[in-house]
Amino acid sequence: MHVVHLIYQMEVGGAETMLVDVINEQVANGLEVSLIVVNSGVNRELVSRIRPEAQIVCMQRRQGSMPLLMMLRLNILLARMRPDIIHAHHYKFCRLVRWRRSRLLYTVHDMGVPMIYSAGVSMVAITDAVAEDVRQRLPGAKVTTITNGIRTADITRRTQRGAGTPFRIVQVARLLASKKGQDILIEALAMLSQRGVDNVEVDFIGNGPDLEELQGKARQLGVDGRVRFLGLRDREYIYARLADYDLMCHPSRYEGFGLTIAEAMAAGLPLALTAGDGPWEVAAHGRLCASFANGDSAACADAVSRVISDYDSALARAAEALKYVARFDIAAMVANYNSFYKNLIS
Repeated sequence: MHVVHLIYQMEVGGAETMLVDVINEQVANGLEVSLIVVNSGVNRELVSRIRPEAQIVCMQRRQGSMPLLMMLRLNILLARMRPDIIHAHHYKFCRLVRWRRSRLLYTVHDMGVPMIYSAGVSMVAITDAVAEDVRQRLPGAKVTTITNGIRTADITRRTQRGAGTPFRIVQVARLLASKKGQDILIEALAMLSQRGVDNVEVDFIGNGPDLEELQGKARQLGVDGRVRFLGLRDREYIYARLADYDLMCHPSRYEGFGLTIAEAMAAGLPLALTAGDGPWEVAAHGRLCASFANGDSAACADAVSRVISDYDSALARAAEALKYVARFDIAAMVANYNSFYKNLIS
């Protein structure tokens, strides 16, 4: 079976990094795999991690330029490659791909993704929450849930029993408060301090457009001495250091999946998550985490306080999550996709 993956760019990001793992696992499974990157944004170090057996084609289009020419070039490429499956990772490919559309599969990677070109296309959602979001906006959509995957064995497991001093919280996400909710966690930290819980520190790992605004909020609320912005770190750094923390708190306002949640579970790290979105679903619909209402800083502070005051229960949930996370291993994800591919072409 020959699978061609389509993506607009290969910069460092959760979906792009996971796609490297998917391609490598598919190659290990004996599939012929190709990757077409449309735009010029290509991180060479990331692409270098792809196994040499996979074919990589970089079209080097300047973003936003010559859409009709790009569409023609793309379909000529596909016709020459003659893949059995065309696996798209952006909704616009549902319009662009004209060759062998019956073999086209589109993975919906987040909530609120436009459905304008997706009618009639076979779709995979990364969580049931994303699948329901698609169905609400595109009635009658053909959508199946296949959850994302990580390399669970590569993540260092937490060995410390009991909480540390200070109590260390981590969030790994793009610094985009309107989606990831870093401002909620900073406000919760200030509330905890007002309640006399002043031995809590927060590390934000990631970069993004809201860095200065979030730094200013921490200063304004008087907690800047207990908040660190560590910037972008590679996966090896994150996988080695998640185990150093006492809690991962992810107060997202909306999120399709949240790979970092599964990674924290594989590290044996307790979780505090927004109720009802993708990460909460990953944590067994809230059974394996402390949860709080969306956008509610006080509720976030309450959840963190509950974890601190009953850390043994948090560790028990984390131990269960460590077993549960096996379903999110990259091997399980690729096996599910391989089955989906076979059904699509049968």
